Amino acid sequence: MSVTLKDIAQKANVSISTVSRIINNDQIKPASKKTSEKVWKIVRELGYVPNVNARNLIKGQEGTANSLRTKAIGCIFTSTQDTYNDPFFSQIARGIQTEAAKRGYVMGYSYSSCDMNESALYNNITSNRVDGAIILGRFSEDFLKFLKNNIKTLVYAGLNYVNGGFDEVICDGYKAVCRVVEHLISLGHKDIGYIGSIPGTEKINVVNEHRFAAYKDTMQQHNLQADKNFIRNVELSTEEGYNGMKEMLKTGQCPSAVFCANDLVAIGAMKAIHERGFRIPEDIAVVGLDDIEMAAYVRPALTTIHVPKEELGKFAVKILIDKIENGHALPVRIDIPFRLVVRESCGANQGWRSM
Repeated sequence: MSVTLKDIAQKANVSISTVSRIINNDQIKPASKKTSEKVWKIVRELGYVPNVNARNLIKGQEGTANSLRTKAIGCIFTSTQDTYNDPFFSQIARGIQTEAAKRGYVMGYSYSSCDMNESALYNNITSNRVDGAIILGRFSEDFLKFLKNNIKTLVYAGLNYVNGGFDEVICDGYKAVCRVVEHLISLGHKDIGYIGSIPGTEKINVVNEHRFAAYKDTMQQHNLQADKNFIRNVELSTEEGYNGMKEMLKTGQCPSAVFCANDLVAIGAMKAIHERGFRIPEDIAVVGLDDIEMAAYVRPALTTIHVPKEELGKFAVKILIDKIENGHALPVRIDIPFRLVVRESCGANQGWRSM
């Protein structure tokens, strides 16, 4: 039995018109923040899906709705506001667009959940029907439930397993971090720091972030301590990497090496190290993850893990279209290999602290 606005209104103890205004993002007569949050929570719990065809008929847009539903896929970015200027996500998006066009599909939409409030995102997704969508980035259980309730066919592409009951294309971030931290250990480093996000401390509790766990587990497996003085919890950006490293250096206690959760964070950290007059890698070795184009051009060039970003996007489209057109029943997971790219920033080229 489908959920109606009346069901939501009764559970929220508000009028049907109030529920309608919240879901349709009415700015003329908006509901209070408290009421909106209450209603959206119930919408997610009940799995409400609007009758989009009826809505479009009222607006005189039936033809538009039907055209969008024909061979169209969507893309939802959940971790970044400036999607197409983020070098990691922009390359995945390029792979998605290339493969979709090659197979005769159009991009029905491409949204960043960071760019809009909950009601706006809800309206955009439910008003623009697509045959399936690709999710990129980190997200909460609530957001995952919302997507599963409103998009029939989903594929996740990224670094961390989701186990959400749908297809995934993964370049295993957990194993990648283990590999690069083990590389630092092989060079003789014992005091290894971490700059990146830590699950459970974000504004939303993301369900698919394993890099910090990989760093801690690898240190423990080698009987090394993950010193809290050498750990900084930051968002994954150049500015946050710079600030995190700067704070660490202010303490007067420095690790001999630091793993940064992505290359943008690493580039920011390198700037902070240079400003304090320290040398890389002689004083502090730095490694990252992603292998964005800039990693090869900073000085010293950044040791990192190469993630085949365009291939992530292309395989995500392939598996999504196979699900749409052939309807494979079991969730499929494709594991794309990574590789360690050793450059100057870890000291390996100089044989520094080699064992």
